[in-house]
Amino acid sequence: MRISFLPALLGVFALSGAAQTSDKCPQATGAVASHSNCRCFPGDPCWPSTQKWGELNATRQILESCDPFMPVDSPCQVGAYVRYAINVTEPADIIAGIEFAKKNNVRLVIRNTGHDFLGKSSGPGSLSLWTHHLKDIEYIPEYKSEAYHGPALKVGAGVQGIEAFTAADKNGVVVVGGVCPSVGIAGGYTQGGGHSILMGKYGLGADQTLEFEVVTGEGKHVNASKTENTDLYWALSGGGGSTYGVVTSMTVKAHKDAPMAVAEYSFRTSTDDASMDKFYDALDFLHQMAPGYFDRGGYSFNIYSKGSLPLGYFFGPEWTKEDTAAFFQPWVERLESLGLQYSLNITEHPSHLAAYNSMNNPETIGASQSGGRIIPKGTILNKRAQFNQVIKNIVEDGADMLEIVAHPTLEVAGNPDNAVLPAWRDSAIFLIVAIPFNDTVEWSQMLEDQKTITKWGGLLRELAPESGAYMNEADANEPNFKREFYGKNYARLLCVKNRYDPAGIFYALTAVGSDAWTQSPDGRLCKTNP
Repeated sequence: MRISFLPALLGVFALSGAAQTSDKCPQATGAVASHSNCRCFPGDPCWPSTQKWGELNATRQILESCDPFMPVDSPCQVGAYVRYAINVTEPADIIAGIEFAKKNNVRLVIRNTGHDFLGKSSGPGSLSLWTHHLKDIEYIPEYKSEAYHGPALKVGAGVQGIEAFTAADKNGVVVVGGVCPSVGIAGGYTQGGGHSILMGKYGLGADQTLEFEVVTGEGKHVNASKTENTDLYWALSGGGGSTYGVVTSMTVKAHKDAPMAVAEYSFRTSTDDASMDKFYDALDFLHQMAPGYFDRGGYSFNIYSKGSLPLGYFFGPEWTKEDTAAFFQPWVERLESLGLQYSLNITEHPSHLAAYNSMNNPETIGASQSGGRIIPKGTILNKRAQFNQVIKNIVEDGADMLEIVAHPTLEVAGNPDNAVLPAWRDSAIFLIVAIPFNDTVEWSQMLEDQKTITKWGGLLRELAPESGAYMNEADANEPNFKREFYGKNYARLLCVKNRYDPAGIFYALTAVGSDAWTQSPDGRLCKTNP
């Protein structure tokens, strides 16, 4: 990778106080330093000159992109990667990047760890604000506000899940974060909702937020909480990332640590019709068991495809090994009566971190095309036959399946007022359907696979039409993303977007306000209605 060290442009560090509380919904101005209807693109006459990039490089640390999988001495292949990235070390770096992008009409991208299935953290011909190195962590034993009094953890935007878990563990507390240890918890994870091993006990990641520090699209560094910039705080707590501003830090609730039981299980059979009937019987039994543990704070995930569930995990906060064994015994008896091969290993751990570390991380980022839907509790209980038939149809069509099983109700979360997709509150199973990438097939086949993912999503929509989809792990071609990802919150979120980013400098695929722009096949970003 070519790297040229740079550091940033002008940037007056602005601090803003109280929230705008006007009921009027502002309109986006779209004001940028150009009469063009498109962002400037490499090769265009308006693309910033080497001198201009050099001037930015003289004040901020900038990295230049090349394909990291190519030999060092090969020609630089940029493709869909950003052209340049500012290595953010302070809010002034972000302010400088925003000013440069506005002045030069360049596409701007927010990137933390890059764990975004929909590609929000990249973009052809763009400048990236890379927040990965904002690694400060502060434990606050007695956080006090009107809304909350108790322990909290303040994390920089670049702090990853395992780093937050480790810091919390040292202080005898836990925080909510993702299953994958390298996901940055203050970025799109929490801003998009954030499912977790602990969500059945404490709610989603977005339910934990106490305050944010954020640079808005106007280049102002502000606090957002339940008492300052309250509309921005509401939007950042579940209303999606990469569109209202650039978060530099987040403070979240911390909870007292407790023992946790873990069950690792699997089962398999051959794929003839008679054997598959037994497979679906065992899977149905597992699904019908779910309310018995998720109504007690439990969580599980299952990975399966035709004839095999090779990996399943159950996590029971404050469950004992004996509790867990007794709970799973009816399922064991069912598997044995069906004559299926299975394994079940139950362990008990003194802390959340110990239980988390006992898991073989199942998730490979960027290895497949995927989509999915949130399946309500009532669907698995009251539409059992229809649910089972849809699962069977999708599995028989060749899908790899991943289920996140938990029930993060408003009551569990402490009745927060935030922008989380309402469908999460009745979720029993967040179901992901996937097709692994195959680098040896023609591009046309990859496009057909995308259509297959969307087709499977249609079956799930018919099954649970009033539900929705998790914006962070969804089909990029999801029809009507506004409804499916944001629900009734979308109109209010768009008002927040227009208030804090009136020029529309922030764009990300399927983010709030993104339909104002259209990306062409070569990556050029142009106004949808110039």
